[in-house]
Amino acid sequence: MAAFFGIDEFKAQGFIDRSVVCIPHDGDGRPDLHAIVAPIKNEDIVFIKQCTPQLELHIKAIGIVQSDYPTESILGMCLPVNWVWQGEKVPVNVDESSSLCGAALYEEHSISVQKEIIDLLPEKHRMPQEW
Repeated sequence: MAAFFGIDEFKAQGFIDRSVVCIPHDGDGRPDLHAIVAPIKNEDIVFIKQCTPQLELHIKAIGIVQSDYPTESILGMCLPVNWVWQGEKVPVNVDESSSLCGAALYEEHSISVQKEIIDLLPEKHRMPQEW
């Protein structure tokens, strides 16, 4: 099963156009490689999110990571991503508050949010029903 990582929309300018997801920087302006890149692997699912002031989560785009290895680009250290869905979806029946809405990048553990993301994936990116 792939891991799910949410990326703040504000930090994601240009990711879709360049087919990448880029690593946030620490307080010194250096990429925070150890904490972030190590967990993101090939075929993980990343999604661009927006949160309202009421902490309501909006899913804006979903992508599949294409490699374990980051490369340097004009946006910084980035992983290649195939962005397979774009739009706007507000998950319903989310079983927890969006306490991580302010995080630039985080691993999504909510099963409800993960299910909403899987439901938005094109059929060819979903697991077979017999699983």
